[in-house]
Amino acid sequence: MKMKNKDIFTHPLIAILLAMTSGGIDAYTFIEQGGVFAGLQTGNSILFGISLANHDFAQSLKYIFSIIFFALGILIIKVMQRKLDSINTRKVIIMCYEIAVIMIVVLLVKDTSSVLIVGLLSLVSAAQLQEFKLLKGNPFNPLMMTGNISKIANNAYLALVDHDKKAKSLLIDTIMVITSFILGTFIMGIVDHYLSAYSVLVLIIPLSLVIIFNFINRK
Repeated sequence: MKMKNKDIFTHPLIAILLAMTSGGIDAYTFIEQGGVFAGLQTGNSILFGISLANHDFAQSLKYIFSIIFFALGILIIKVMQRKLDSINTRKVIIMCYEIAVIMIVVLLVKDTSSVLIVGLLSLVSAAQLQEFKLLKGNPFNPLMMTGNISKIANNAYLALVDHDKKAKSLLIDTIMVITSFILGTFIMGIVDHYLSAYSVLVLIIPLSLVIIFNFINRK
């Protein structure tokens, strides 16, 4: 049975693919682009402070640019959300936008500074965070694992102590998201041994699968 359009992007498979993408992006920029995160801006903020303390101003600029581009990415998606009324159409367009940015990265990666490469991928991470927020109708974060770990602890307590069925379901879903995120970093780490800077190409696969899944399940 095909799903209704409004439910497609809250499906667990979508959450798995998005979390894998987010993990892969941050693993890629950390490994290949000078130890900077594209999405984990808390990590960048910490590293920025440390680099300043060590008077490593060139490195500190990398963290600042990632943070600025991430904020810009949020603004871009906010504009899309205001201009595009159809939720399904908007999400597909944003998926295509993410793939297009990654393709630009592939074309530029050998001839452009890591600052711009990380900045472009920060736009992708921002899109993930801003647009995709629900998993089976519950809050979902494909990017920030600190909050997800907190959710695991809270829902584990409610499931075990209060025998809360909803908490048990949320616990399973959140574990699935974190596992997928880690899997994305693992895959990127393996692929990087073979493709190096071009390993960013692997990120197109889960994003393309999201689009394919959407069209298969349309009315």
